[in-house]
Amino acid sequence: MELIAMNYRNESSLVPRNGHTLVVGIVARISGCQNQKELSLEDQVDHGKEIAREYYDGEIDFRIIATKGKGERLDRPELAEVETRLEANEFDLLTFEDVGRLVRGVTACLIFGIAVDHGTRVISPNDDIDTNHPDWEPRLMDACKEHVKHNEQASRRIKQKKMNRFKKYGASTPCPIAGYIKPDGAETFSDWSKDEDAAEYLKEGLQILRRTLNGAAVAEYFNEVGFSPGPYCRKDKWDGRMVLRFYRNPILKGLPARGTMHTTKKHITGRRTSSRNPKGPTYREEPHLAFFSPDEIDPVLEALEKKNAHFKRKKNTNGVDCRSLVPKKRTRAFGQHATCFYCGFHYVWGGNGMTDNLMCSNSREWHCWNSVGFNGPHAAHNMLGVILEALSSLEGIDAQYQELLQQTQAGGPSNLRTRENKLDRDEKKIEHENEKIKKLIREVNDVDPTILYEMMSELTERKKKLSQDRLALMYAKNRQLDLPKSTLEIKEILLHHLEDIDIHSHEFGDLIRELVPEIHVYLVRLIDGGHLLPRAKIRLNLAGSIPDVASIPELQQLLSRELTLDLFKPPQRELIRPEAVRLATAGLEQREIARRLEGNPTQTAVWNALKLHQQMLEQGLTSPYKFVDEPPEDYHKLRRHKNKKYSFQPKPGYQRPPL
Repeated sequence: MELIAMNYRNESSLVPRNGHTLVVGIVARISGCQNQKELSLEDQVDHGKEIAREYYDGEIDFRIIATKGKGERLDRPELAEVETRLEANEFDLLTFEDVGRLVRGVTACLIFGIAVDHGTRVISPNDDIDTNHPDWEPRLMDACKEHVKHNEQASRRIKQKKMNRFKKYGASTPCPIAGYIKPDGAETFSDWSKDEDAAEYLKEGLQILRRTLNGAAVAEYFNEVGFSPGPYCRKDKWDGRMVLRFYRNPILKGLPARGTMHTTKKHITGRRTSSRNPKGPTYREEPHLAFFSPDEIDPVLEALEKKNAHFKRKKNTNGVDCRSLVPKKRTRAFGQHATCFYCGFHYVWGGNGMTDNLMCSNSREWHCWNSVGFNGPHAAHNMLGVILEALSSLEGIDAQYQELLQQTQAGGPSNLRTRENKLDRDEKKIEHENEKIKKLIREVNDVDPTILYEMMSELTERKKKLSQDRLALMYAKNRQLDLPKSTLEIKEILLHHLEDIDIHSHEFGDLIRELVPEIHVYLVRLIDGGHLLPRAKIRLNLAGSIPDVASIPELQQLLSRELTLDLFKPPQRELIRPEAVRLATAGLEQREIARRLEGNPTQTAVWNALKLHQQMLEQGLTSPYKFVDEPPEDYHKLRRHKNKKYSFQPKPGYQRPPL
């Protein structure tokens, strides 16, 4: 280290861009593993400060980017932050202990290149890299190679060592599942033992599974008798999927396994994802851990496999899974996007056994009474109509848009400074609230954990939003924003996006998430009774697919609006009501009205429509629909909240939006 520092001191000194203060960026990172401590980040920051002071004796402004995360990950927000700051010519010097602290892999070469192009010197002392050296590029490539090589070799070595110990001694044991006891300090499966109290529950559960081939039935039994899912399970109650996973575990037959899954690296993001090992797992015989013999449990598992075979995802004509390599978060429109107004959880596809319907995911877990679903394709058609109608009204606000656009371009740096000052105030406010929460934890012993969790969740979301706004501001500082010149241009852009788009495609789902960032689904009902009908309050952002508009809050507000969207087909009596009332006012009898209306309604349907209109007049209403705030007692199809498994549990920190 001393030799490296001496070599650096002999290089040319640094000169501040602003003429008085040297701005130094220090990147520090730890992976966040169990044995790593926050103190390591401080050590890295102190090391960076020492390096900077080797070059400059005057005033230095240190700007720290210290994070936790895997070095292979290329989608870390701090990497985007470093690039944005470099492109904004913010740093005079960028330093980190070694290149791996920034990122492992050749992406480091791109970041170094951006720094050099913008006149920022980069020093990595442990890799002996200084961009003032003429040979910094080959040194950097060698360092990247060594870091990647070290990571890969360490991974192989650890996997081989753990597998070898598993085969020889039954070591490298995982966390125990329900029914097993792992003593403190246990290193092998020989040290494990069965929980004999659990044997009765497991055998009875297998009998129920044999009779019903239904994991939910076994889950109900386990929950009734108080059999715990296990100390490391994230849920405190069993469900059907958990039960099936549990009985498929070969350790119940005395055959613990290792290598069932393995990780593969996705080079676009640097993430490592877990997938089933094509070579299959390695088993080890541990008879003292067996609750069942293979003859007892294997026929049940085979029957389950046969029963559930048709539920698996279908493959195309080439034998390829259509969802292969597609993230689970990427679904069709409204899936994992629409939000239940009552509990705050998102909607998922497959509502009440219908593949084209969506329902509240929390209702599936018996924690929300709103089990009413809606048809996805029908809702997509309605949403498309709302977007096209909104586009047709853009010409009416073109003058306002032009005025705001001119103000934005004329304001220039002063507008950016105003936004930066506001972000600084928001950041101080968040830090102040964070300190208040810490003080509350220290001084009050019996703080309600639910309230504390809600407070921390809200604070975390605000920090995340603040970080995104910071990046957007830095992006706006560094480049000329590409903004549409008029609302007509916005309309053309969106119509191009919507042209020939399939409402069943993932691309349409991605576009809806941009244009409609908020969808809250609630229920309404006709004032004369009948079925509960889903309706949505949506926030439409016509600039959602144009990134630079998000940098100008005033423009984004002008192009946003809140609307109501019906996700249902109106009942017949409401569908024909307006025309039936018009004809009745003209003096026609109900039979004649029925003959003139489209759809050939009956006289009874006309009578119901006129009766509904009369009730509206008596109650002074302009709409026949009323908001449903709780399950109606007279609606016998909605009985989920009557089940003994039900308990209403809204999303932590969720607050219902105003309707």
